[in-house]
Amino acid sequence: MDAWSGHTYKLVNDDGSWVYARVYLSTDQGIKNLTAAEAAKIAGENDAWATKELYDHIAAGDYPSWTVGIATKTPEEADAYRYDILDLTKDWPDAVYHEVGRIVLTQNPENYFAEIEQSHFSPGHTVPGWEPSNDPVLQSRLFAYGDAGRYRVGVNVDDVPVNCPLASVANFDRDGHLTQHGNQGSRKNFPAEYIDPINVIDRPNTTIEQELSRSTVHYESQIEDIDYEQPRMFYEGFSRTDKEHLYGNIAGTLLNVDNQWVFDALLEQFDKVSAGLEQGVRDAYAVAKANATNARR
Repeated sequence: MDAWSGHTYKLVNDDGSWVYARVYLSTDQGIKNLTAAEAAKIAGENDAWATKELYDHIAAGDYPSWTVGIATKTPEEADAYRYDILDLTKDWPDAVYHEVGRIVLTQNPENYFAEIEQSHFSPGHTVPGWEPSNDPVLQSRLFAYGDAGRYRVGVNVDDVPVNCPLASVANFDRDGHLTQHGNQGSRKNFPAEYIDPINVIDRPNTTIEQELSRSTVHYESQIEDIDYEQPRMFYEGFSRTDKEHLYGNIAGTLLNVDNQWVFDALLEQFDKVSAGLEQGVRDAYAVAKANATNARR
């Protein structure tokens, strides 16, 4: 499947100039899907089927890969854009993703616990020139994901071999549970600058400060037509066969809805995306409900 950053970030030059950026990973294998019936059958036989397929392809030397692209917008382009470029629910439909490289999976884990279950990822782990935007969800994840890793794995989660940098580092993260790599030896905990200086690369121009132009609210549910535009574009890009599968998949789950108000509210949402989607789901629901009734007789 394809993947994307979701959040908006910043690419910052040494001189302090910067642009907003989003990342997109496009699968080089192509996209293939299962029908609901096929997925149910496969899941009943092996619920780890997709993981096994990935493992077997890597083991056979048929390495899966993704082409990595980055799209950018200047602050001026962002201000004039139809969508809020910090909105996690909105794509950039007009964006041009410039290819910057490929990700290739060439090796399976030798120890699943050490290399998979102990792995830890956080948007707070960045390199110079890559900065977060003002997206409030991203801002919360910068520290929340680090907290989650320290809680799940331990205070030295960033020093576990699968997570640590390839180059040795000197910092004040040491001691505690599951210390690794010699625990930075005999280096002093609180060195004096003139005795044991730590070499910090200073890049003052790359720290971008922005004023927050909007307020944060506890709860907001106002949805406008612009919020349905991209789901509508997604739906209208389906083939007739894909649409029929979508109707059937949704109808199958709606059989579990026994509250008429909830049912009507869901169909209303589908209608706001597309009248064709609402009617297709409604027709498929009628068929699914009749089949379920007949099956119980």
